[in-house]
Amino acid sequence: MTKLLNSLFNRYRNILSIRDVALLVYSNVFVYAARGIVLFVVFILGFDTMRIFGVALTYALLVPASMMRLFSGVVIDVFGRERQALIIGNALMSVLFMVAFLTLSMIGINSLSLIIILIITMAALGMLSAINVVRNALVKELLNNDNEKITLYTSLNNTLISIMSIALAVVSGYLLYLSIEIAKYLFLASALFLTASIMPLASVRHQGRVVEDTNIQVIRRGFVRFGELFKGNTGFKVIILTITVTYLSIISLDVLSYSILSLYYNVALLAGIDSVFGYAGAMIGSMLTPRFRVSRLRVIYAILTTALIIGLGFGVIPMLIRGMVIAVPLLFMVNLIYNIFINAFFTAVTSILISIVPRSEFGIVYSSAWVLFTASQITSAIIWAFIGSVIGAPKAMITAMATGIMASLIFNIVYGRVSFEERKDGEK
Repeated sequence: MTKLLNSLFNRYRNILSIRDVALLVYSNVFVYAARGIVLFVVFILGFDTMRIFGVALTYALLVPASMMRLFSGVVIDVFGRERQALIIGNALMSVLFMVAFLTLSMIGINSLSLIIILIITMAALGMLSAINVVRNALVKELLNNDNEKITLYTSLNNTLISIMSIALAVVSGYLLYLSIEIAKYLFLASALFLTASIMPLASVRHQGRVVEDTNIQVIRRGFVRFGELFKGNTGFKVIILTITVTYLSIISLDVLSYSILSLYYNVALLAGIDSVFGYAGAMIGSMLTPRFRVSRLRVIYAILTTALIIGLGFGVIPMLIRGMVIAVPLLFMVNLIYNIFINAFFTAVTSILISIVPRSEFGIVYSSAWVLFTASQITSAIIWAFIGSVIGAPKAMITAMATGIMASLIFNIVYGRVSFEERKDGEK
């Protein structure tokens, strides 16, 4: 693993010489450190009794986050100045988590405070979705839309985020094990991390695209451009279709794995441990991505199909093995290996999507794509929650994974030869 990380840093050396890009990476690590703490704390505080319908319901809360993403895309397309938007977004998230800290300090840990904190957390996640669009627009410009450099940036960024998430999940879990009252101080730590994330951004020289003549018509033009790209650009069309169908298939892993874990005593504790294995897999997958030649969709589909085949283990293992001592550790290992490939897939397709979307309408086109993906997530969560309740979670998991494999194989036959090597920004 150390050799993989060294290899990634060595390949990234030329990009790290670009000061502004390095500062963006460091800032993003702080942001996701805060996110990792908050999600873990909220899960432990309020979700340890959640079952399959409760998990499905939480996906409905992705709607405001997705709408914030679209809003940010509109803002930067109309006004530009991505650096300033990033600083404002991180500052607002810091304020939200400081409010969460004060809420727990004043009224303690009870049902009212948990509801308030859940609302605050979802608002912060909406803000995080918004600044992701802004940051990717800035990255596209700083790296001159070079797909290889964007992939290297995304890989290193995701690797560092995963390393930080593993460390903080373990530390946060141990502190909460010592005392649940420590939860409020973890929110305070998240607010401080987000404050720290502003410091690298303040040192970034590049302001982003400066819009001299703001025109609200850019909103209409952005949505029109999305339709034109989907109809006329094969690469853009197949990336949109692939991610949408993938979400419809694999989001069942989130929904149904919790119901499988709920068969085994303390679902909150097991899910917390399971997330550590997931972060570890995401870290390895991010490090491996630059080693794949992801300029052709055939490679993307091979990675996706491998992930889905491994994901079948989440359904097969609980059906064959009912003993907690054997089944749960095996599920953790499947999660680790699965996340290696699924994270490599999403790292690659996100990089391609950044590269293929035109710069002038990047915010609206890119965020519109993610609104579509969010809709497919919510739809899938509801569908698989009902299927799982009727036929059982493990059987539903097998059905979902098998469906995903068939879809990816069909896409590979139809679109596998599509290449992204020769595309120029002006052609997108």
